[in-house]
Amino acid sequence: MAFAAGFGVQKLTQTFVVNLENPHPIVGEVAVSVPIPHSDMAAMVDVVVAPAGRTQTSLWTEVGSITTEGFTSAVLSLHGQLRGSTGGGGVVAVVLVPEEENILRALTEGEVHLVLEATADPVLGDALYFSGSRAGLPIAFPEYRVFLYNTTDRSASVDVYAYLTH
Repeated sequence: MAFAAGFGVQKLTQTFVVNLENPHPIVGEVAVSVPIPHSDMAAMVDVVVAPAGRTQTSLWTEVGSITTEGFTSAVLSLHGQLRGSTGGGGVVAVVLVPEEENILRALTEGEVHLVLEATADPVLGDALYFSGSRAGLPIAFPEYRVFLYNTTDRSASVDVYAYLTH
């Protein structure tokens, strides 16, 4: 009893379990032919990104698309190296835009809506390398287009990683 006293004692309580009669009837055969993945990784590497501001959506670099159907959250990460001579600072970012006609049309008009975004740590002075990550982004659409922008005055070689989970 001395051992239990050191950690506290909890009184036993009575619990009732009710089994409902056939709440969700299943008809036919049920099978899972392959394991359902808990996660997936998409990578786009060595993408050259020219300078473009956050508001200059027509100058963003389009990389491709990521299918996110069945996943509920994402971790976006980016890493890269600036090219050319040293210059002013800035940021490099990845933006996932829902693959929806109206949202993409708004993007062509400079409006950024319903996106998932991760920005690398600011690049200062003559730094060559950058990286950044953003976790726990909620996925709301089955597919996203991937864009990059770069507010430095140099082009950048960028690697983008999207880790998708349930």
